[in-house]
Order: sequence, then structure tokens, then C-alpha cells
Amino acid sequence: MQRDGRLSAAGRTKKVAELDDALLELCAPVWVLALPPLEESPENNYRLLVNEVMRLMLDNQLFTFVTASPAPQPNQQSKPVSGTNNEAERTLRGSAEARKTGRTNKTAVGTRRRTIIVSVLESLRLYLPTFTLASIIAEIDHWRQAGQSCFTQLLKKMKLACTAESILDKVMPVPDG
Repeated sequence: MQRDGRLSAAGRTKKVAELDDALLELCAPVWVLALPPLEESPENNYRLLVNEVMRLMLDNQLFTFVTASPAPQPNQQSKPVSGTNNEAERTLRGSAEARKTGRTNKTAVGTRRRTIIVSVLESLRLYLPTFTLASIIAEIDHWRQAGQSCFTQLLKKMKLACTAESILDKVMPVPDG
């Protein structure tokens, strides 16, 4: 609906309200029963699905991609908020395929190094106005001169805290040795 362009912001909000009403009509008969957890069964799976859909709907999280303004990116482009995670999955597909086919590093240190490099390059793809080898080298040289990366600068600009320990350190600790 957002990319369609025929509906205004108010029209999209109205369509979301209509979808919410339709979901409420479908889910309410099961949701209001507040059924207790059952053993693994199709009925229990349906109950869990209904509860999750209702939770997301009540938190206004189901159709945010329809009403959200296009998201500005650091590279000065704005993209409509996607209704799926397909783009993120496509971005990560190369690394996943490399792991699956054994084209990866055989050590924890090599795996960590590859993870960092791929993460930085994919982040730069969104950050730089033009994603070329020359622009990547120029950006990294700028980091060296400035003493901090563009990502640190972006965190400061957005007034977000940078944690002392990276998420990567928690997920993939630095190997000993």
C-alpha cells in the first residue's frame, strides 16, 4: 500500500485500521477464551499464533511498514520501510552460503575476522553515497585520520551510547591465544 502511491498517509492509516478490524474479527473468538497452554498440538499452535498476532496488533506493530515514513539512510537516500526482511536476508545470503559450502575460515580467529569485515562492508554499502573500492578506501583512511569511524560519528550524532563491549564479543568471544 505504501509503494502504491495512490493512498495518502490518512488513506493508509484507514486501511491499516480496516486490517486491524478484520484481524480482530478473526482472532477474537479464540483470544477472549484465554485458553491455557496445551501439549503440542495444532490447536495449541493456533492459540499461540492468535495470541502473538493480537499482542502485535495491540502494540501497533503489525502494519508499521504501511504507515511509516520512508527511512532516511546515512547515504542520503530514503527507502520505504519494507514489509519483509527479504533485503536483509539477501544481504546475508553470501555469507550464509559460504558457511554452508565450507568456503569459510577454519579457525575461530578467521571466522571472527571474516564476520567483522563482512559486517563493515555491508554497513558501508548503506552508508556511502557510492559503494566503490575507492570510496571504501577513502572512508577507512578518513577513519584513521579522524581517530574514529563514521559509525561512531553517527552514534554520537544520534545521541546513542556506544557500549564498551561489542555485541560480537558477546556472541563470538575473542579466542584465547
